[in-house]
Amino acid sequence: MRTYLPLSHKQLESFLEAKTLDADILYAQTALFQEENHDCDEEEMEYLLSALAGEKALDLCLTQSAPGIVLALDITPEQIGEAFADHITLTSAILWQQVQCALLAYRGEEELAWFAQEEIQQHLNEWK
Repeated sequence: MRTYLPLSHKQLESFLEAKTLDADILYAQTALFQEENHDCDEEEMEYLLSALAGEKALDLCLTQSAPGIVLALDITPEQIGEAFADHITLTSAILWQQVQCALLAYRGEEELAWFAQEEIQQHLNEWK
């Protein structure tokens, strides 16, 4: 299942170092989210969730100029705890190899910038 994790720069640094992270909430296409957005196709639902995570990520920035950081992750069904309207909880830590890409949210911008998983470390210092 594709999920979206908003996190702070410091959390991303720790995740890169440890290669594992305990996360509380991941934005995901829960059954209720799909029901409430039945008029959207798969791509539109993914966009809505990533935008929601991007908004939350902006709240985690230390400065107004820093981008909000969102990781797109693929998690296993066994990792899913409880499902809510637009997010899930996890039963276990996420692993770095589950990261598909980073999405950056900038204030005043609708679109999120995309970075492949292998580009994250090389650009990390630019995202402060």
